[in-house]
Parts: sequence; structure tokens; C-alpha cells
Amino acid sequence: MKTNIILFLSLILLLTVSFPITKPQIQSHDIAVQNTLSFSQNTLTKEKYSLIDNYTWAVMRYDSKRPSENYNDIMLPTPSNGVILIPANMMSVETCNAAVSVFRDSKMETLDAFDEYVSKRMLHIDEAFLKGKDEWNTESCYNHRKESAIEMNALGDICFKADLIGDCQAQASFNTAVLRLSGFSAEEVFTVGIQSPKGGHAVNVVNVDAEWYVIDSTFAPFARNGKREGVIFESYYRPPITDYIILLENDKYFINFGHVFNMSTPMQKTPYSNMDPALLREIISHIQPLFNNSLLGNKRWNINSFIENATPNPWMKTVGIPHTVKDAEGTSLEDKAFDLAEKCQDFICYHAGKCDQNQFDKSRYALGMLSVEYPQVYANAAKLAAWTSRYGIKRDMSTSFLDVFMTGFYQRITIRTKPASQDECIAYSDLLHLRHAGSTIDKAVLPYGTLRNMKKDTDFWQPEDLFVLITEDNQGYLAVNLDETWQYLSFNHGKIISDTVPSDIMMVFNEVDYFESWEP
Repeated sequence: MKTNIILFLSLILLLTVSFPITKPQIQSHDIAVQNTLSFSQNTLTKEKYSLIDNYTWAVMRYDSKRPSENYNDIMLPTPSNGVILIPANMMSVETCNAAVSVFRDSKMETLDAFDEYVSKRMLHIDEAFLKGKDEWNTESCYNHRKESAIEMNALGDICFKADLIGDCQAQASFNTAVLRLSGFSAEEVFTVGIQSPKGGHAVNVVNVDAEWYVIDSTFAPFARNGKREGVIFESYYRPPITDYIILLENDKYFINFGHVFNMSTPMQKTPYSNMDPALLREIISHIQPLFNNSLLGNKRWNINSFIENATPNPWMKTVGIPHTVKDAEGTSLEDKAFDLAEKCQDFICYHAGKCDQNQFDKSRYALGMLSVEYPQVYANAAKLAAWTSRYGIKRDMSTSFLDVFMTGFYQRITIRTKPASQDECIAYSDLLHLRHAGSTIDKAVLPYGTLRNMKKDTDFWQPEDLFVLITEDNQGYLAVNLDETWQYLSFNHGKIISDTVPSDIMMVFNEVDYFESWEP
């Protein structure tokens, strides 16, 4: 039965698609910036591969070394998940909307409003869906993702229980970003990593009127059902996960005391601090008692010995985002949220540098911004994404043509055309599988990753045979080389595969190259 359906669909397509023999003439984007010629010329440097991989980890956001289905390991991003996610969240309208909503004249009133906001809206991803486990995981790949604010909101769209869905570090990163935008300084609010040999957790600490508090938003369900008054604690002791404090972080500071799991997180083994020693001593003197005087890191530092051994993380820029709700302009909450997000984005892009790989630079990739130096990163991330690669394996067909057609066909019937991210941004490919929605740009990157996990002849489909095309009106297509003939997958309406070149193309990329035009 399955074979008959495939033959029938193939016959329909063969009657509607022609195959002229053409090859693309691709105009290259800024060779000095890209440091490369085309893939087919085989002039890529090892440094460029490494750079694209490093930015890819900011998109993937794994918390430790993880094997992909068919390719290389997915590594921990530097400086860390949190210091990349927090500024990325501060550029998102979702976070800015939360900040505008909870802002009050005093910080204590703001914190109380935020407590109520989180208690009503937030839920841990393991509790949100019917499967009772992290939805990012496939049956064969453990995909411990840290959700951005945009992804938390998108997952909330398909969950009846809460509006914002994410794991503990995603929640803590969201909370830090919201409170920073609500007027708390970088010295007053942090994400705190706590850990024991049996597991870890992320919470927040916040200073209001010289009093420090712990926020654990994973307690939101208990606040909703009346078992707790809220998610704020005057002291917090949950053995054994409070045995060690392993890090403090926000958009400006990264203090790494050392993970207990050094084998799985080797890049966070080194003691790092970019905070003034006197300030760090003062803050730690308040934070440690909140956690029953937890030990500092795997080496059980006292604060003085840690300061003597710690060095600034080379990828961390000691600059805080200065904008808050007070700077936001507009007559409505929505207008103010958009304006605040735009102000944060302008600041971050200014301080990102050119491939500096600091927290602001990588946060642009974590947000999925199209206006980055290396959009190849998004194609590379799609290739490694757990659900995307898994579907590539499961739906691998007997011919190259059927690979392409059935990939487009499945996507047409399972993923509706509705943006999963904000304007001028690309959503992480696995989010489309979870949300069953995405823009045509999102839907062009997704089959790129799918085909890269399908066999073409004796090997996988290769980058030189696949290019994501983006037009000036923000429509996405996938160019596919079928037997020396370029065909184009469309994700909106009309033919699934066509030999007609989309007009007004402004961006072309795969996981290796980025160009500004495509002229067959």
C-alpha cells in the first residue's frame, strides 16, 4: 500500500515538473568577512569550520556534550548557556512584554507583581505535556535544550496548562532578563546554578532593599493550587541539589565556581570571574546563607581562594544592557515592549563586535537573527537537531527524487505556515516539529537539516547540493540539486517542487557558505 501511494504521488509530480539542465552561478558575499570561497572549490579553512560550530552551539544550547544522530558531538556554548540566553531574551518581545507588565514604582512592588506573573503563567517542560518527559527528546537522542523566551512562549501556545514552558535554566534565564529590564541592576539579580553529584538545578537570587531572596519558578504549580503563596523564598534548602553553588550569571557577569560534573562539562571546569573582588565577596556573603551555606564549586572554594585562582572568561564582555522599561516609548504595553526589545537589540548588536564570540555576539544567534555574519549556523543546527535528524533517518526514501518530494510533502501536511519566532529571525528547526508551525523561512531550513540526514547514493546529501534561499519579501525556499538540475521546494502554496527560480533573492546559505544572490 505504501509503495502504491509513493508511486502515485511520484507520477503526479513527474507530470507537473520539468527538469532543465542548469547550474547556478552564485555571487559571493564579502569574501574577507567569510574567509572562504565556495564549498565546491574546497578552500574552507579549519578556522571557519570551528567558528561556525561555536556559533552553532549557541543555537543548540545543550548543557553538556551530546552525540548527534549522524554527525559530530554537540558541545556546551561559551561562555555559558545562561549568559547567552539572557541577552537573547532581552531582545525578545515576549520578555519585554513581561517586563512592561510587571513594572511598578518600587522594586518590591515589581517583585511582587513578577511573583504573581510567574505563578500564573509558567510551567516546567517535563510537567507540561502528556508524555511526562522533555518534549525535545526523541526515542534515541537525549536533547536537553534550554528554551529561549520565544520558544517558551511558542510551547505555551500548544499547552493548555501554562503560557510559558521551559526547563529550570530556561525559566531562570527568562526571570533574570525580565527583572533586569524591570529596573534591577546587574549587581542585584542573578541566575544561580546549584548542584550535587546526583543532579542540578537553576534558580534566581534578587536583592530588594538590602534583602536577598531566592526565586524558583518551577514552584509555580504549587502557587497556583494554593500549596505556596508564590515562588519567592527567604531561604532555600533542597538537599542534595543545594550542596554546591556552581555559577552566578546575568548579561554582565559570569562567575563559574566549577561544575560537579566535570567530565560532561569540561569547558566549565575553569574558575572564572569578571566581577570586582570586593563586590563578589559582598554578594557571596549574602547568597551563601540563602542556600544553607552551600559549598562553592567542585573544589569547595572559600571565596578568597576562589578569587585568587579565578580569571575573567575570555568570551565574556563586562558590559550590562542599560535599557529598562523606563526607557520604553509608546502609548500601549505592546508598543513599549516592541520599543524596548528594539533598543536592547541595537545595544547588543553594537557591542557584539565582529565575530568576537562574546555573550552579545552569540546571543544574536541564540535569538535566530538573520542579520548575522554566519547564517550558515542555522543550517548546521538543523542538521544536528534531534527531531529533524530523526525524521530524516525514518523517512529516507529509495531515490533522491523521492527524498526531496516526500520531505516537502510531509512538511506541507504537518507544519502550517505561521511564524514560530519574531520578525527577521529563524526558529530552531525542532521547534517546528513540536509546534507544527513555522514561517516559510523556518520551513526552508527544516528540510535542509532533514535531507542532510538522508542518504543520497552511498552517502548523505551534501551541502553543495542544498541551499536555503530567502527573498526580499521574507519567503523561504530550498534549492536542491537533482542530477545536475536545480529544483526549488516551496513551502506556502502551489507546486511542492518547481524548476522556476524564485525572484528577488537576497540571501543564500547552507551550513558552509553564505551568498547574497543566486543566478542560475
